[in-house]
Amino acid sequence: MRRIEIFALVLGCLLALSACGGPSPEGGPDAAPAPENPPAQEDGGDVTVYDCGGLEAALPNEYLDLLLVDTDFPDAGESWKPLISVYERASYEAAMEEYGGGGGFLFGFLVMDQAAFEQHISSDGSGLDVFATDGERYYAYTYPTDVQFYRPDAESVSDHPDWPMWEKLCELGSQVREDFLTRNNLQSFSVQDFLGQLDDGGDHVVLKYYPYFLKDGDTRIYDQLLLHQPARQGEGGIWAVDQWLDGHGNQYLYFPDSGKPAAEYYAELQEQCDAGEHPELLDPVGAAAAFVADYFGHETAEGSFLLAPGGVDQGYIERNERLQRIVLDLEFRPEEVDGMDLLNCGGEATADNWGALGRYMYGSDWFQPLMDAVAEAAVGDRQQDRTRLVMSFYLATRETRSDFSTPLGDILRSQREADPEAFAAALEALSPEEQALLAPYGG
Repeated sequence: MRRIEIFALVLGCLLALSACGGPSPEGGPDAAPAPENPPAQEDGGDVTVYDCGGLEAALPNEYLDLLLVDTDFPDAGESWKPLISVYERASYEAAMEEYGGGGGFLFGFLVMDQAAFEQHISSDGSGLDVFATDGERYYAYTYPTDVQFYRPDAESVSDHPDWPMWEKLCELGSQVREDFLTRNNLQSFSVQDFLGQLDDGGDHVVLKYYPYFLKDGDTRIYDQLLLHQPARQGEGGIWAVDQWLDGHGNQYLYFPDSGKPAAEYYAELQEQCDAGEHPELLDPVGAAAAFVADYFGHETAEGSFLLAPGGVDQGYIERNERLQRIVLDLEFRPEEVDGMDLLNCGGEATADNWGALGRYMYGSDWFQPLMDAVAEAAVGDRQQDRTRLVMSFYLATRETRSDFSTPLGDILRSQREADPEAFAAALEALSPEEQALLAPYGG
């Protein structure tokens, strides 16, 4: 199991524990009773203030009778801990009685240190929004990822007479969060702003990682690993992956799950390397292989990595995304696919993109609908452009594992018959080697 998955699992368990109000969420006669609202202090008659481990959270008095508030949590360790959880009382009690828990959770707050924050931003992060900091720790707003309104007699949730009040209670979270921020003199914090500050690759070495190379030698589908020197720059500095991009451009951050902030962990690792340990980390490829083994659990070989001197290949990512999107549109919304858009997409795709598509769409019946659509779009206005694009499509797919050549060869013949002059002009623009490959279709 990957480290970020372990963190997400632990965090999910914490949120589930919080939502159930105690340490026995499974139900039965020993299930935890509903939490009693902890001692609190009214503040000017409008809100009631709860002590959350030295911080304060204020809830509007007008809704207190409808709420359950929990500030008593088991020790989760030093890295992070919940501060407060708020539930709708009726849903909580009904779900507790019928299922032993799992209902009524509205929102809560938790606090985490630097190490926990790094693990959070490198994981899925659903149900948790970091919104504040005190300069050392981070504060997160927690919320359910499903609707926790529950009434045993509710045939339709939105038609239940209590639903409008539930919606009002759900709106409390943002109000309480803003008050929590100012009441405790915290600084606003945005994870997106933090991510935007990360280097976009200028100080990174980029390696292409071919996950299927060891299995069958395939180098057409690849992830892109971004490595930097986290402790010392230049000769003798260790290398480490801090980001990677999949074939569709989805970005993943990586921080080692050591229980320490990454900066501290890498400083210690640099000292070990200076003493002669982990010599593979002095080379980007060696560091990439160590990352892949730890993160993916994959073995690698010498050909599993290739230096990308031009940095991240955004074109590969964009073509992959466009190609898969148009193939899926042909399967589910063929009437929305424009013929020239299809030909442009196919004509601009490279052999790598077609190889990646074959992997992504394995088991799907995408090939014949694509060929049929290309045949339909092959003849029309701007015939020379249409022919040029099909020629490019043919040349890029000559060595793919699917037989593109047979149907595309038939399409090229139909284009030559439809407009021999446009065919000849498109052919003349190609290199002599490419013209030779297309000679069987030139008449």
